[in-house]
Amino acid sequence: MKRFILIFLLGAFLAPIESEATHILGGDIQYKYVGDSTGIPGQYRIKVVIYREQTGVGLGTTANVTVQSTQCSFNTNVTCTLSQPEFSAASLGAYDCIPQGASGSYFSPMVNIYIGYVTLTQVCNDYKMYWQSCCRPGGITAITNSGGVGFYFEAELNNTQGYNSSPTFVSIPISYICTGGYINYLQNAYEKDNDSIQYELVPAREFAFAAGGGNSVPYSAGYTFTNPINTSPLSPFALDPQSGNITFMATTQETSVIALRVNEYRFDSTYGFWEKVGSSNREIQVSVASACNAIVNAGVKLDQNAPGVSLRADGKQQVDYNCLDSNVMLYFTLSVECVSISPDGSDFRLTAPNGQPIPIDQLVPFCNVNGETDSIRVKLFAPLSMNGEYFLYSKIGNDGNTLLNKCGKDMNEFDTIVLLVNDCVNLDLKLTNVTIDEDERPHIYWDIDPSTFPSYLFNNFRIWRSDDNGATYNQITSLSDSTIRDWEDNTIGGASVDAQSHRYYVETIINGLPQPPSNVVHSIWLRGDLTDPMSMPVVWNSYNGWVNPEYTVQFGKGIPGVPGEYTWQDYKVTSDTALVVASPYGNDPGQFSIRTRTHVTDSNSVYYLQDTAYSNWIEYGTPVPPIPPLDSIVIPNVLTANNDGVNDDFVIQGLMSYQTRRELTIMNRFGRIVYKNLAYDNANPWKGTDKSGTKLSDGVYYYVLRVADNANAFENDYTGDVTLLTQ
Repeated sequence: MKRFILIFLLGAFLAPIESEATHILGGDIQYKYVGDSTGIPGQYRIKVVIYREQTGVGLGTTANVTVQSTQCSFNTNVTCTLSQPEFSAASLGAYDCIPQGASGSYFSPMVNIYIGYVTLTQVCNDYKMYWQSCCRPGGITAITNSGGVGFYFEAELNNTQGYNSSPTFVSIPISYICTGGYINYLQNAYEKDNDSIQYELVPAREFAFAAGGGNSVPYSAGYTFTNPINTSPLSPFALDPQSGNITFMATTQETSVIALRVNEYRFDSTYGFWEKVGSSNREIQVSVASACNAIVNAGVKLDQNAPGVSLRADGKQQVDYNCLDSNVMLYFTLSVECVSISPDGSDFRLTAPNGQPIPIDQLVPFCNVNGETDSIRVKLFAPLSMNGEYFLYSKIGNDGNTLLNKCGKDMNEFDTIVLLVNDCVNLDLKLTNVTIDEDERPHIYWDIDPSTFPSYLFNNFRIWRSDDNGATYNQITSLSDSTIRDWEDNTIGGASVDAQSHRYYVETIINGLPQPPSNVVHSIWLRGDLTDPMSMPVVWNSYNGWVNPEYTVQFGKGIPGVPGEYTWQDYKVTSDTALVVASPYGNDPGQFSIRTRTHVTDSNSVYYLQDTAYSNWIEYGTPVPPIPPLDSIVIPNVLTANNDGVNDDFVIQGLMSYQTRRELTIMNRFGRIVYKNLAYDNANPWKGTDKSGTKLSDGVYYYVLRVADNANAFENDYTGDVTLLTQ
């Protein structure tokens, strides 16, 4: 009793002490400069948040805050008024983790928020704004005889750097948790002036004597302000001074207090240092229960009552999504610690209906002021684009844990939610033709219904081929152009198409997922016995590119001098796949070939105008020797015609290799034709005479030589002059 009398007497002289209020559980104090908006220079708004035990004496409608400065010899009391009716902290989630009562929290906190105003015109570096009262409730494990210990918290102001607002706490100052949970308790403070802030642990304090400051409460043995809770050695009590996040794992049922100060610093550009310009102070009551609420022990669980969620017979939750949705929403029965969410999305995996993994871009939480979220948006790199069941399941992320609920209990790996998509339009792709180009290579064609083709999600076409009658298929190419609808297979040559049929299908990759493949179409493989040109049995495999194909057997005659080139004529139309062919040319020498082509006979078919599918060629006969190359023309420019055996005849070198045309015209200097031969022959050359055989006079004559050879597709004219000398 002497202790209380002493406190009362000292308090009467030094500062107002609200001794009528009891059972203070926690709270904080902060201020904001409002002079710019009120028009009163130096005016500050003081906010005091006080949590009290419901069974204690009420706080009333006002709270007195003392404002002091030793430097400026300033001391005043500010009456702060209750800004709204007192309300229960239960509405803030106080009992989400533990029950209220003997097995959980012994206290029932009520919240009181007071607002007051003070005008500070003096420039001082040591203003203190504090509130104090008696007393705390009994039963606080970490404080000796807590029922007789007072309560004190303060905010600091240094206005030598100008007006300032203190850091503002936005998270609640109570933590009701259970043992065994890895706690992330975020002390979220907002700094209006963009000053730099830093968090630190301070002793929980009681009454201030002299010029404020308060005195440390008497901590029970084993407790200190830096270790206020019994924790696991693997997860000791720790504060991150930059973020204000407090982490620990409680091991003992108890009640304790955490005192925290947020200091703010402003850079002094004149002297180049960071000066402390203010602080806010809060005290947090922590109740640790040995048993959690049942919903907590279950870990992070998806809320089956969330919009669109249904429960399947296998116990998994299912949500319907639309085709091309790229965001998946997850809702939880209990809020999740935001710091436990790996932003890179690695806390979850997603698999498509075909088992293909779907990459997750990121997880987007909607964190409240306490650093907790009741939902997460899962952003996908690409949208859902396939009908069926997608499986979204939890994993240990790159941050080393699964999600943690607000009470520190983790989510089981492989907890699964099923995403059902059934409104995607299936890709309508059809392989329409496989033809053999010029007996050299297969050429494949396909069609896609554009209304079923999301080209903006297209990745590539994959073309597969089987060379063993469909037993195995191998991918032979990948095409990244979404507009391509045909492809020539240059990976095999003429020897291969003459030896077997080749089967193909096309697979489309949309949004990183293989779509159902196209139909399989095979090439037509023709073979036969060509020993007797008048009776050649040939056979080919039935073509499956379209329904009820009709075949035209064609006969080709080789073009002399052009190996591998034929002129083709239809031989017979048949619906069978075998025929005995008699050569239209009998036993004539030459090079000949047979091939089969097919086309659609139904004019109502969408493939009626489709390009014909050709088989390989089978050849027989003796090739006609190629025409020798044409000789170069060399025309003489002098003709002596004196019968001395030298240059007596106008012999044109190379002329006789031209078989179609050899026309020579010779004119005098007046342009009169003196000689013309439409089939000039070096065996009977011009000898310097006119058309009647009379010798021409000496002089310069002009010639025009026109040559052609249809077999070699050659035609040309040569002009020039020749000097005639007869003496």
